[in-house]
Formats: sequence, structure tokens, C-alpha cells
Amino acid sequence: MSAMKTAKTTVVAGAALAMSLGSLVMAGPAQAAPAPGTLIAEQALGQYTSTNAEVQKRKYEGDAKGGDSERNNCNFYTGFWTAKANLRWDHTSAPRTGTITNRQACGTSKGYVYIKVNGAWKKTWTSVKWTSRAWCADFAKYTWYWGKANITGLNAAADSFRTYGRSNGTWHPKAQVAANTYRPKPGDVVSYDNNGDGRADHVGVVTSYNSTRKVYHSVEGNTSLEQLTYKKTQPATAGRVLGYTAPKAR
Repeated sequence: MSAMKTAKTTVVAGAALAMSLGSLVMAGPAQAAPAPGTLIAEQALGQYTSTNAEVQKRKYEGDAKGGDSERNNCNFYTGFWTAKANLRWDHTSAPRTGTITNRQACGTSKGYVYIKVNGAWKKTWTSVKWTSRAWCADFAKYTWYWGKANITGLNAAADSFRTYGRSNGTWHPKAQVAANTYRPKPGDVVSYDNNGDGRADHVGVVTSYNSTRKVYHSVEGNTSLEQLTYKKTQPATAGRVLGYTAPKAR
């Protein structure tokens, strides 16, 4: 087990012990809030591993019936960002039917959204209408948002994460990883260039990194499988990898 995983396991175990002891635990010094990277990685993994029936539907493209995979780019995460009732509406729209090759209608499922309730913004478990567009960046941005990272400057374009990193001083090209001057961290977004034009056309959320083997695990939306995918032991300096963007806290 890597040092990173060991440290995380220790923190989780300590938290569980404190909860089990309840009021018997003496109040200690105030603890710093978890770094956004940790929360982001937990969000990404949670989207993939959740047993909640509504969340499980999000793993697949299509009509939100859970397990159906129509491969038409209809998805929950784009629906979240394009919902005008959402406090975090991104001021864009996306169609409620699928792509040119599969025009099946998009579905609806439930999720947490900040919406106006009696004049005040309230986190509410409510219906989200799925919409259709390439959604790897929409998924990554979703995990950053709920992971309490600053998302200013991010949009539905995969390359917006690289631009964000350059603007905020958190962009790390893979050459830094090769030289061991940067080690990807949970919550980082890995950017890929699949067509060789020097720009990111796909992104994923790093959930763990092995510095000895220089491999990472990630959760990625809109993969070649047209669904949310958990990828293991990917080479951190592979040819199509451009680099990594670390999140900044809000």
C-alpha cells in the first residue's frame, strides 16, 4: 500500500473511531477542512460505486432507466449544468434528444441541486432532465463543484481544465511527472490529447497515484464505452497524456 493510501486509511479509521465513541471523545484542537482534492476523489468514486438507485443510473448514457446504454450522449451531468433552475446553471443549453446517429430522447433522474425554495437557495433532491453533449468535462467539473473546489473558468470543453491550470498556476505537464518534480494527487484532472493537436479533448478525475510505478487510477465520463468508467493502473506519462490540473479551494 502506498504512503498516500496508508495516510488516508489512518484518517478514515480515526474518524470512524471518533464517531463510535460519541460524546466520550474530548474536544481537541480544530482540524483543518479536508483538501478539495480528497473530497473530489471521494465524489468521483462515489458516483461510480454508489448503491443509490438514482445515482447508479448516471453511469450509463441514454434514457436514465438504469443500465440501458443507448450511446447517445444523454447524461445526468450535462443535465445538471444546463438546468436553468440550478444555482450553478452554466448558461448553456444541450438537446433533450441524443446525437445525430441516435436521436432517442434523453431521460430524467434525481440528484442534489441548489434550487430556489420559498425564495431561498436550498440543496434539494430533485428531478434532473438529462441532456446530450460530450460530457467528460461536465462530469469532472461536477466532482470539483461538490468537492468544494473553485470552478471559475471551467466549462464543458475538456481543454478548459488545462486553461484553468495555467491561469491558476496548477497545471503540471507530464514532463514534470517524468522528472519526479510533480506527483499527481487525488482530485487532479488528467488531460488527454487523442488527436495530436496539442489540446485536451478528454479528461478524467485522478483517484489515486502510485509514485513508484508512476501509474494512476481515475474515474472518467464519456469514455469509449460511452459510460462512466473506473480506470486502473494507467501510465502517468503515456503518449496521449498532456498533464494534470490540481484544483484550488474556494
